[in-house]
Amino acid sequence: MKRTKTEETAMERKAGKLTAAAVVISLILLAGGCLIYFLLQDILESTTESRIRMSVAEYRSNLLRLVESDIQMLQTLESFCEESDLSDESRLANRLSMVMEKNGFPGMAYFGEGMGIVLNRGKGVQTGADPDTMPAPMQEAMKRAREGNTAVSDIYDSENMGKEIFVVCVPVTIGDEVRGVLAVADPAARMEELFNVQFFTDGYSYVHLIGQDGRYRLHSHEDTRPQETESVFDNQYLTDRMKKGMREVMEKGGSSIFTLRIKSAGYKVLLEPVGMNGWYLFCVTPSKVVVGSVYWTIAGAQAAFLVILAFCLFMIQSGYRMLKNSNRQLLQAAYVDPLTGSCNLSGFVRRLEKVCGQGREFSLAVLNIYQFKFINEIFGRQQGDRLLRYVGKLIQEELGEEEFYGRDTGDYFYLFLLGTDREQTEKRLHKLMRVIKEAPSLKNSSYHMMFYCGVTDTREQERNAELSSRMMTQVMFALDKAGETHQDSVWFYDSLLHERERLENYIESHMHQALKNGEFRLYLQPKISLMDGKLAGAEALVRWVTEDGRTLYPNDFIPLFEENSFCTRLDLYMVECACRHIRRWMEAGIAPAPISVNQTRLLFYEADYPQKLKELVERYKIPAGLITLEILEGLAIGNVDEMNEKIVLLQEEGFRISMDDFGSGYSSLNVMGALKIDELKLDRAFLMEVAEGNNLRQRAVMEMVIGLTRRLKITTVAEGVETQEDERLIRELGCDMGQGYFYSRPVNAEEFDRRFMGMGAECKDENDTKER
Repeated sequence: MKRTKTEETAMERKAGKLTAAAVVISLILLAGGCLIYFLLQDILESTTESRIRMSVAEYRSNLLRLVESDIQMLQTLESFCEESDLSDESRLANRLSMVMEKNGFPGMAYFGEGMGIVLNRGKGVQTGADPDTMPAPMQEAMKRAREGNTAVSDIYDSENMGKEIFVVCVPVTIGDEVRGVLAVADPAARMEELFNVQFFTDGYSYVHLIGQDGRYRLHSHEDTRPQETESVFDNQYLTDRMKKGMREVMEKGGSSIFTLRIKSAGYKVLLEPVGMNGWYLFCVTPSKVVVGSVYWTIAGAQAAFLVILAFCLFMIQSGYRMLKNSNRQLLQAAYVDPLTGSCNLSGFVRRLEKVCGQGREFSLAVLNIYQFKFINEIFGRQQGDRLLRYVGKLIQEELGEEEFYGRDTGDYFYLFLLGTDREQTEKRLHKLMRVIKEAPSLKNSSYHMMFYCGVTDTREQERNAELSSRMMTQVMFALDKAGETHQDSVWFYDSLLHERERLENYIESHMHQALKNGEFRLYLQPKISLMDGKLAGAEALVRWVTEDGRTLYPNDFIPLFEENSFCTRLDLYMVECACRHIRRWMEAGIAPAPISVNQTRLLFYEADYPQKLKELVERYKIPAGLITLEILEGLAIGNVDEMNEKIVLLQEEGFRISMDDFGSGYSSLNVMGALKIDELKLDRAFLMEVAEGNNLRQRAVMEMVIGLTRRLKITTVAEGVETQEDERLIRELGCDMGQGYFYSRPVNAEEFDRRFMGMGAECKDENDTKER
């Protein structure tokens, strides 16, 4: 008996559980049914609204198409109007009459300068008409047309034509000047005919054209429509709330749909802007006409969905545990590295994003084993995986309580380290490298394992949603730099270095298009004769003005161009710019100044280099002697004879040769004496050494160099003249010309023309010295 009681109790409990479950399921089904009902009801409403809007869109489209046809006709007529037509009143009146008769318009008109033509069907032609006597709606439309816009008047009752009309006006232009206005009258009945077309086959709808003031402009002619009043706001079935809402919508130029009940029947009211004259389409449609059989379709769908919902609930209950287990396995696969048991890259980034939102200071590091693929090849894949697990174990042991790590595919280990002390971070990472090298699998082998590591931290970082992705990008840039050292190294991300790399990438990816677009601009710096202080020539310098207006200076791109050989194209381009500018001076009747252009050593190895220069001067028809080619003395080291051959060829064509930056390094008098140059440019470093105190030895060397150039008939130019004292010194030493900020900074070609071409004896500009 005791056992029976126990069994009953168990059964009651089980029944209670089943009852509770049934109640819960019933409540869920009820809630689900209500939700589906309202959802389908919402679908019903949206379907109704969509169909009404589509039908009204047809009315609106037909209305605009009607007006557009009148506009196109007038614009076609306007396009054939010439100056002579606008001055011949009779000919223009005949042309308007032909167009009016052909198209069946009740009237046309033209008003221009001193001319007014009005044509009314059956009443002949009225010339000399005054536009101010026309009806007010027509005057308003003509006013807008005189401003250069097509215009349509409001609908009004024309006394002359005995019917309601609207007037379409277009401006008549000759050139860019509005000379008059063409106008055509069209019966409003043509618009009313559009409103009698029904887009619902099961019933009818009422469509009216109203103004922004709510007054009816045109009515639908459906006999069974409700009695209408003069203004839509006088409609007795519209509530005050609906009227207020309609006014607000019309003031904003918007569209809205309302639900209206008339004698227990439901109606949908749509207010839709026409987009012309502030007109609105006011559409009233019985709801049952729009819905039709859709209601029963939706009702059936509701019932069917309730059955499906019940079945789905049963399936969900039985499959819940399976989904829960599967979800756990999916999360494991998505965020956990199966080899080390730590986070994979996605899991690491997920945790990193959470930490970034906490505002903590930390460092992000990525550790990579140099040439790990050879470890797999030498020791085998299994041994390589064992090493990776060992590395992961050691990293975990070195991390603090709130620190974590993750492994990407291969041998990339990402570490989240608290703190931003770079010295401390570097010590921790080097210690980790040393510990890993003592791995049992490698300790007794002769293989020397190396690591490189990139690090970035939150110092000077902008705290925003992009912080984690930005730091992941930065740490990989740092890792790439660390990998260039081929030794155990830790490299911290350097924003300045990265900006330089970005600039180099921009330069290499845009240099060809920049040359094509003319972004490399000619700048000139004058050379001043120390004999009389007059302009003796100029040096051509280049500035890269990018398409966004940023200016890049030679130090930004010339070293890179020397590496990738693009300087050969740029230097020839600058020679062409110099030739073009000299030609400009000659055509303006100005005595041209010689221009010197820097030339890369790579050009001298091209066999057709002299021929290319010859073609340039012949193309622009300038003397070759006005172009000086500047070279560096390093060009001649080891091949003086070969260089002299090329120099002689250029000199035979008339070009002058200048050796640039003499004295900037270990300059050789032998090279200067061996090369057949016409000009020697003394570097500012030479000048500064002589100017320092009583440096008599350097002064003696410089005097000897200048004396030697005189004997060799070589012109000397002192660069970097920045003060009056510098100029006095080079005069005393016997230099021929000076160049530097004391005279002028490098300026663009246009400014050079204004300031230096045709100037008198004084060429110095004190403002340039102050500006620098």
